[in-house]
Amino acid sequence: MTITVNITEADLADLLARVEAGEEVILARDDVPVARMMPVEGGKTLTKQELYDTILRERTGREPVTQAEIAEWKQIGRR
Repeated sequence: MTITVNITEADLADLLARVEAGEEVILARDDVPVARMMPVEGGKTLTKQELYDTILRERTGREPVTQAEIAEWKQIGRR
């Protein structure tokens, strides 16, 4: 079940309890949806080692980022 709640009227503890119970909550400001809260699938938290291993696995085979690419991204972000 999905419910919509105005941000100004939101009670975080109540909303989290609803999400933990399996509901999806849409947060709205002036009747315009701005965020969605929903249960995390699986709910598994990674250990630091698992996270580290995942990052290394995802990086395997990728070309390193160059200083020129970083500089270009910075310029794009400043526009």
